[in-house]
Amino acid sequence: MNAANASAADMSAANRGAPRVIVVGGGISGLAAAYFLEKQAQRAGMDVSIRLLESDDRLGGVIRTEHCGEYLLEAGPDSFLAMKPAAIELCKELNLAGGLIGSNDAQRKTYVLQGGKLRGLPDGLMFVVPTRVWPVFRGDLLSLSGKMRLALAPFIPPLEKKSSDWGVADFIARRFGSEVLERLAEPLLAAVYGAEVDTLSARAVLPQLVAIEEKYGGLWRGMSHARAQMKSRASAARPQPLFMTLQNGLGEMVEGLRKNLRSTEVRFGCEARAIVRDERGYRIEYKDGSQSSASEAASAVIIATPAHAAAKLLQPLDADLASQLGGIRYHSSVIVALGYERRTFGRELEGFGFIVPRKEAKCLTACTWVSTKFPFRSPSDGVLLRCFLGGSRNPRLLERSDEQIVSDALRELEEIMQLRATPSFVRVYRWENRMPQYDVGHPARLESIDARLKTHPGLCLAGNGYLGIGIPDCIQSGAAAAAGVLVHLKNRN
Repeated sequence: MNAANASAADMSAANRGAPRVIVVGGGISGLAAAYFLEKQAQRAGMDVSIRLLESDDRLGGVIRTEHCGEYLLEAGPDSFLAMKPAAIELCKELNLAGGLIGSNDAQRKTYVLQGGKLRGLPDGLMFVVPTRVWPVFRGDLLSLSGKMRLALAPFIPPLEKKSSDWGVADFIARRFGSEVLERLAEPLLAAVYGAEVDTLSARAVLPQLVAIEEKYGGLWRGMSHARAQMKSRASAARPQPLFMTLQNGLGEMVEGLRKNLRSTEVRFGCEARAIVRDERGYRIEYKDGSQSSASEAASAVIIATPAHAAAKLLQPLDADLASQLGGIRYHSSVIVALGYERRTFGRELEGFGFIVPRKEAKCLTACTWVSTKFPFRSPSDGVLLRCFLGGSRNPRLLERSDEQIVSDALRELEEIMQLRATPSFVRVYRWENRMPQYDVGHPARLESIDARLKTHPGLCLAGNGYLGIGIPDCIQSGAAAAAGVLVHLKNRN
């Protein structure tokens, strides 16, 4: 729906006395919130006037698809976990199911940089830890003492059950040893969260492992049960790829949501500044596209921004809630996309790429060999790599120029992969404070945030700062926020 039609629909709903809902933020969470609110309101027979405020001149947030000749580039996430169904289900609703495609799992192999050499991850990993001893013993990733310590894992009793949180480092090292932590769990989690395992919350980042241990009275015993169940389900069903994406890029999901917004008015260049109380419920103060001050009254508000941005918005309304939100730390990151001509590349790529432990002291945290993981994203005579830098290891990375960042990446690719080819093109994507850190105490912080939100009926949060950082998690958060707003609106009537 174009802006004129959206405005007409919005005015029509307003004239019928429909409640106004403001969605702040046009990333995947905010778009999903508007989409599901429209859908749920229609199903309930309710008129709702929705306005989405986006500070940028585009939708999608960190999801951004670009083309460079025959190469398809993802500036942010390039896929989502197939085991979390929310993204797949949304694609089906948006008539995008025909474009869903899985990762090339026939060549799925990931390497870890250890002692300057790429060594293969062992088979049988579950949520960043091994579930079988023998694949680790056959490999060269762990030392003999590290392997012997892992062999004791089945006999390690569970930590005393407690309601408080554990750090990931403590949780993993006590059960599997320091080498499993340093050479497996830490680089895998750093590639996803860009965070320090010393401060990450086990309950927030590895909830499945914590739940398994609490259910079975021992982590190794519980993982054995879980692995047997997964094997049974896999044998009874068609094998599912680990990662899923869209043939034409994840930007298609953003565009699909935009096209399916029937009555939501999207306003670009609107930077929300504050949320305060109003006789209708709330008032959102913002700068519009011309940088003039403006405000909107609303019966309900969904804030789908990073938690630190939500904290600034809510400071005038609730200082305690703002303080809790402001306590969720974020890191910045950079993605460097490199395209090569295959004839000059100099080597075959067997696997999905490599991850880099903190102890290797590199700028790179990971590198995806996109041409293997998703071959359709590069031409047959080309090779595409995605390098990841930043996070907690390099918090001042964004102070460096693009040229310096690319130089660091190319130097380390030469050291790690012996890659001396010159890329035919380079793209640098900077993401400032977009990686949330689920620190120890994060679950308790969420409980405090929920308690404060209950004192503000009709105010909901969505985004990657709370219950998961992946695309399916963000979609679920948007859907949950929409459901919460609809309950509030029904209760007002």
